[in-house]
Amino acid sequence: MIVIPAIDLSEGRVVRLVRGDPRETTRYGEDPVAAARRFEREGATILHVVDLDAALGSGSNRVAVEAVCSAVDIPVQVGGGLRTLQAIDDAMGLGAGRAIVGSAAVWSSGFVQDAVERWGDRIVVALDVRDGRALVRGWKEQGPPFEQLLPRLDEAGAPRYLMTSVDVDGTMEGPDVALYRGVLETTTRPVIASGGVRGMAHLRALAETGVEAVVVGRALYEGQLVLADALAEVSG
Repeated sequence: MIVIPAIDLSEGRVVRLVRGDPRETTRYGEDPVAAARRFEREGATILHVVDLDAALGSGSNRVAVEAVCSAVDIPVQVGGGLRTLQAIDDAMGLGAGRAIVGSAAVWSSGFVQDAVERWGDRIVVALDVRDGRALVRGWKEQGPPFEQLLPRLDEAGAPRYLMTSVDVDGTMEGPDVALYRGVLETTTRPVIASGGVRGMAHLRALAETGVEAVVVGRALYEGQLVLADALAEVSG
């Protein structure tokens, strides 16, 4: 299982939200480029960067995203507000190795098909889930149950999924293992887990489900996990 460090951006700085709520934001002192370079030094093979302002429709961190992509030699998967093919093209133009699409994918499997035709397996379809249903527009609106979405998205050619359990995201209270088991029973595509990880036991529990990777943020910034140790524990 691959451990992917998260760099969530708001107003050009590294932040973490709790349960997707912008009112519960923790700002960290590291600038995005310093964080990216540190994670690369510690052994990360890919980074996860999300423009929260773009996702919420309140701004853009385009400059910071481009700076992160330019600062490291490892791939960067970029998300946040990528709701048109042009927005995906722009993200790729900034140096993204992968583009994460969320709300637009929930609204239209045709959009996913078009994106995959253009960019292949560099597309990641993100589903942010609460109570079994996908959330859209920066977690502000409720969409259909993920069990209904996955078959349609599979048929559209989605190469892999990023599944976030919103109720535990940013809490370090433990991942929603049952969610990932359910997802992996519904699709054969690779799945990236996100949300709730605090320590090694959480990583081991996720590895046992068969997910391809896990995104980790707050636990790394607050010293609950050391990236090199986490990589040694579950990578392979």
